[in-house]
Amino acid sequence: GINAEYGKQWYQRRVREIRELQDQSGAKIDITDEVNGDETMVRISGSSDQVADAQFLISQLLQDSEGFGNRERGPPQQRQFGEPTLTFQIPEDKCGMVIGSRGSKVREIQQETGANVDVGRRDTAVNGQITISLSGDKDACIAAENVIKNLIA
Repeated sequence: GINAEYGKQWYQRRVREIRELQDQSGAKIDITDEVNGDETMVRISGSSDQVADAQFLISQLLQDSEGFGNRERGPPQQRQFGEPTLTFQIPEDKCGMVIGSRGSKVREIQQETGANVDVGRRDTAVNGQITISLSGDKDACIAAENVIKNLIA
């Protein structure tokens, strides 16, 4: 077995990470007791945008080479992206188009342009506008901005 105190600390970190993901996405995230092979089933509920945001955040977390449990890690946008090179606003109702199903569109834009793309959380919207933060090479950021603006036009 494992040390009981370590087990308790490990569990508390997981609970904090899930709460953080819920706060960022607005979705409710339940880690179920259901197991399918070596995968644990996760139930996500909320609006379609909230669910898409949560799926994207979870996939980013799982792609993180260190995975769950690194104490040094901050929220996804703080650990994954450097200082924004470029920021701009888009209408709140268009953020799902930029994120895509399970974050597929954001990944596609990042791969296509080389820029890191951070779509602001819906609960941070001001006057119906969400902030998009782009970081990386300046030309890559400009390319990503053009792709996003054309996407939502």
